[in-house]
Amino acid sequence: MKKILALLSLCLGIALLSGCSTTGKVELPKGSSKGYTTYRLYRDGPSDPNFANREDEVNKIIQDELARELQAHGLNRSPEDAELIVAYLVVTQTTAVTTAISNYYINSGSDILSEAHRRMLKKDLPGSFEQGALIIDIIDKNTGDLIYRDFAKREILTYLNVDERNARVKSAVNEALAAFFK
Repeated sequence: MKKILALLSLCLGIALLSGCSTTGKVELPKGSSKGYTTYRLYRDGPSDPNFANREDEVNKIIQDELARELQAHGLNRSPEDAELIVAYLVVTQTTAVTTAISNYYINSGSDILSEAHRRMLKKDLPGSFEQGALIIDIIDKNTGDLIYRDFAKREILTYLNVDERNARVKSAVNEALAAFFK
């Protein structure tokens, strides 16, 4: 009986550990905007963001630029009957830690975080290095399929003024969405 319990415990442990492993594969489907006319954001940011909170400010810039870029390419915002759901994940990394702001993302993004952290560890970077990434997902609301995912990453430069920082955030949004409109 003890052998059976030990064997069951071992099997359970192996099953749990294998469930926690990462394959290093993150899907990057490259669907396009063709055939779609409406979108909505997965979650809107606060209508009156607290600009003392840098996170609120960055999310406002991201959402405004997403709306501008999507509408510039013929997609109309439709909170109720949208065909597409647009979600995004902001990842920040140092050489030691990878974190995410997932308030506007459709799931936790843990597989993406694991892969980003694994890739960062492969690099020989100075200890003070920081980078950020913006991952944009576009989901077909009717099928639930992830039709597009892409990202843009930038080194985090703390000495930039507000206008320079905002321009970098906007360019990241445009870069991450560019292939969707081809």
